Amino acid sequence: MKQLFITLCCVISIPYACAAEKNTLTSPQTDISEAPGGFWGVFSKTPEPGSFPAGGSALADKLRIKPAEIEMQPAEQDPVSQGKTFPADWQAAIHLAVSYHPSISSSIATLESAGFGIDAASAGYLPTIKAGITSGRQQDEGSGQIATVGLSQMLYDFGKTGSAVDQSSAKYMRQQATVLLQIDTIIQQTALALNEVYRYSQLIDNNKKNIKSLRDILKLTQMRADAGASTRVDPVQALARIEAAEALQQEMEIKLQQNKDHLQLLLGQPVAERHLSALMDLQPLIERQSKRIDLNRNPTILVAQADLAIAQAELRSYKAQRYPTLSLEANTNKYVGDIANYQTRSQYQNVYLSLNSTLYQGGALMAQESASARALEAARATIASKKLELTVQQRNYFQSVNGLNGNISLLTKRMKSITETRVLYREQYLSLGNRNALDLLNAEQEISRAEQDLINARRDLWASALNYIVLAGMARDTFDFNNQVVQGLRITP
Repeated sequence: MKQLFITLCCVISIPYACAAEKNTLTSPQTDISEAPGGFWGVFSKTPEPGSFPAGGSALADKLRIKPAEIEMQPAEQDPVSQGKTFPADWQAAIHLAVSYHPSISSSIATLESAGFGIDAASAGYLPTIKAGITSGRQQDEGSGQIATVGLSQMLYDFGKTGSAVDQSSAKYMRQQATVLLQIDTIIQQTALALNEVYRYSQLIDNNKKNIKSLRDILKLTQMRADAGASTRVDPVQALARIEAAEALQQEMEIKLQQNKDHLQLLLGQPVAERHLSALMDLQPLIERQSKRIDLNRNPTILVAQADLAIAQAELRSYKAQRYPTLSLEANTNKYVGDIANYQTRSQYQNVYLSLNSTLYQGGALMAQESASARALEAARATIASKKLELTVQQRNYFQSVNGLNGNISLLTKRMKSITETRVLYREQYLSLGNRNALDLLNAEQEISRAEQDLINARRDLWASALNYIVLAGMARDTFDFNNQVVQGLRITP
């Protein structure tokens, strides 16, 4: 009886000892409170679902997280002055974004977690060793303890363990494809952000040239008006065009700053106040594809294929649950205390074969198997749907590339013609007098619009070519990520 009382005291004192150890090991920062790990949890306060906070501030207080404030005006310091060097070319900028972005870090961490899932599933092939002790009244033979050490080795389970390993492996491959998809996404977002910054930088330069030309016309009309060769209407018209161009300049500068802010978030550092280098030509990469691409190189399809493998492994697992598991069991037991005096031997061992099977689960196994079969059909349909969607997008981008190439050729010819027209109009305005200031202003406006259309067409062409390459699964190869280490993970072709 004395031994039983001591044992109960030890059991009751365990939670207090664990709590004291937790207080000494944890940091002073308060984390989310944890529910008790023993029977005494029934006496603790358990929150009811209806009492959970619904508001943002209340939920943040419940989770005990600190405010995460951001500045509405991002830092404008030059990276060089902050000890950071802005990438010299687009490829280096894209590498910087991929090496920094936290979404890729999250995907890689999840991949590592999935790798441990394979180890956990593979542990089913290895023996299990358990130890335990029971204490208390043992029938009518007195009080005491029975210490037990047992070993169990699975011999054959009709594929239960194998399907679990296959399922974990498929989940790991799915996460691998997710990492590639996330890398491609950051490549695409960064390249498009760079393209937009480059676009608006060129548009602003073009508009500045237009304003300068309009100011020259303003001076010319003022000189002619002062000399009495024309009316005061001409300078007023020229001034109105200048004001409209300056308003457009402000809009473009706002767009440029917005795209720079977006690029700053992707790169993790301020963007230098200077022009970007010329972009790389993506046209040869598309031409080398010979108008045919492999959709299975796209990470989206790889994710769908991995989902199919997961569904297949899950279905095999539920089918294996119909059959028993054969295992080898071995254990040794030792009596301790008063009960040992009533036994012929204080220790005994058992070695035997065990065949276990669940005979009835209320129809749960059949329902799970049917659900897995439907999930398998859904996975196959998803693959077909994704391939159809990618095919439509890929063809649209390909046609867009071809169409924009033809459009750029026409815009280039138009630009040449309008430039010649401007020269002729100015000569006729100054010498012959059969052209008015409005003709000069319209010619300058046409030149500015033609140059603007040409800039936009070239940027749209590059964006379409980039999207084509990303959908074809060629982004990592194009921007030299294959056989490189990205945030601790080596990327292979």
